[in-house]
Amino acid sequence: MSLFKQNQKQSDDSGKRSRGASRGNEKKKTRAIPWGWLLGLTAVCALAGALLWFWPTLMKWVNQPIARVEVRSTFNYLERGEVEKELSPWLVNRFFYLDLEAMRKVVLGMPWIREASLRREWPDTLVIRLEERKPIARWQDDGLIDVDGEVFRPGLLDTFGNLPKLSGPEDRSQDVMQQYLAFSQVIRPLGVAVRELRLSTTDSWWLKVDHVDVNLGRDRRMERLQRFIRLYHARLDDRWQDVRRVDLRYLNGASVAWKQP
Repeated sequence: MSLFKQNQKQSDDSGKRSRGASRGNEKKKTRAIPWGWLLGLTAVCALAGALLWFWPTLMKWVNQPIARVEVRSTFNYLERGEVEKELSPWLVNRFFYLDLEAMRKVVLGMPWIREASLRREWPDTLVIRLEERKPIARWQDDGLIDVDGEVFRPGLLDTFGNLPKLSGPEDRSQDVMQQYLAFSQVIRPLGVAVRELRLSTTDSWWLKVDHVDVNLGRDRRMERLQRFIRLYHARLDDRWQDVRRVDLRYLNGASVAWKQP
């Protein structure tokens, strides 16, 4: 009888442990679902979907076509319409698609442009700042030259006939310009002006002072020009209009050719 009760008790204990284990497994299986995380993921997915849906419309609003071009320059020689004409193939692009560097190169390729900068102004404006070249003299028969010695050829030169004329090898344009400025400064106190200056292929310098041809030769240019100034004060001032040519290619003297009486 006691043995029966003992076996029954062990059986009851093992049953309780089995039921307890099964309840534990059920508790593990029915763990709480993270609703907050799922709601957050759903919101992110919805936002991403909405963004993808409205992205073309948003980009059209942000990246608008260019509606206004502001060209800021002194416009002494340049015309606004010429700049817009050169840039018109690029202006079909929208605001953020403008290739500003390529456009700047095109603008700098225009004869009258010395420097240029381009920038966008949202939502639909392109601002162009230009610095024009300042012609100091004519170069050869078909060009102009600025104070930097840069030669440019804008086309018609009819309105620049009063400028002095410089000429020489193309790769020596800066040397010719610097020499012109130096000569002009030295003889300006005489009340005369350099009308032409030419550098030959043999490095010989020739200039026209008012109507007079002055040959300086190759060497000691400034020394010979100073000799011309002394000669002008001593012999030529009173008869300047009768002088035709002065040759200074002598060691310590000069020869003067007069107009025929």
